[in-house]
Amino acid sequence: MQEKTLMRRRGWLEADSAIVTPLKADRGASRYEENVKNPDGAKVKKGIIPIFFATDDNYLPFLAITLQSMYENSSRDYDYKMYVLHSGVSTDYYEKIMEYSKPHFEIEFVDVAVPLKEIAEHLHMRDYYTCTTYFRVFIAGMFPQYDKALYLDCDTVVLGDISELYNYDLGDNLIGGAPCEGVNSFEVYKNYVRELDGVNTDTFFNAGVILMNLKAFRDEGFYEQFADLLKKYKFRLIQDEDYLNVICQDRILQLPRAWNKFPVSMDKLNREDLRIAHFGLTWKPWKYCDIPYGEYFWEYAKKTKFYDYLLNILHSYTEKDLEHDKECELSMQKLARDEAERADGYFKTYGKRYGKKA
Repeated sequence: MQEKTLMRRRGWLEADSAIVTPLKADRGASRYEENVKNPDGAKVKKGIIPIFFATDDNYLPFLAITLQSMYENSSRDYDYKMYVLHSGVSTDYYEKIMEYSKPHFEIEFVDVAVPLKEIAEHLHMRDYYTCTTYFRVFIAGMFPQYDKALYLDCDTVVLGDISELYNYDLGDNLIGGAPCEGVNSFEVYKNYVRELDGVNTDTFFNAGVILMNLKAFRDEGFYEQFADLLKKYKFRLIQDEDYLNVICQDRILQLPRAWNKFPVSMDKLNREDLRIAHFGLTWKPWKYCDIPYGEYFWEYAKKTKFYDYLLNILHSYTEKDLEHDKECELSMQKLARDEAERADGYFKTYGKRYGKKA
């Protein structure tokens, strides 16, 4: 019986724009350093790092890879508190993920349907609280006990020490994020950001890996601004990422791209320089066998209970699936062109309403 040929992603709709923003990160405190100890020999913990995810059953298997890689590469000087935001997950997947929960690496599932509905109704917003992509926007309101937090998408592999990312000093910035390679690698999306959002493409960040100044979000009325903007304009392409970039413009700490490295850009990183690999768009190693950095995904996938499930997706992917992905990418690019050309587009209509005044 002939072995099935695995699908390849590279060779169609490749990046057409070089990126000039910072790539590598300086190496910070290593997880291998000696822990500070009390006179009695006990380790001194430096505090709790809150980390948030938003998902449903479709992405819970990939969250296992994120957690596995994060656990192996994180400093033991901290306690980590992971919150999995959801509006309903299966018992089987829940139990598999909860196996990663440990005293210093605690995981909690949080059903956000009710609190998000209350927040949305208070701000006179409708429907947005039902979509997982908007969950991250409401973290500051749902978790007032934290002044600062990390948010990560579930399609990430964490090869660096996550405490180093958390310890970046936000100053008076609202958010810390790496320039979005999914945008900056393609001229069509760069033009969309310039024309529709009216923001600098070099600082347009991907919201899949962000450091959030939750205190500033609350103190400065972020949710009121968000609700007001939602009523004025509906972004159709990148949705919450557009809203976050527009509202937070000029208040963004630019992180090195090593902390949110997409496999799409022309430049590549070696493992020792890579911090987080983020498999966005259609660049999924569980669908295609030739995705850059995909070897790291499979390295950690083998250590999870979802390995066979993920391997089956890879071996079951067909030419028809590939063509569907191509159509999706082309549709996104068409939408980006159409939105950028709108005479009533956001920036053409409202100009610069947020950020520092010229």
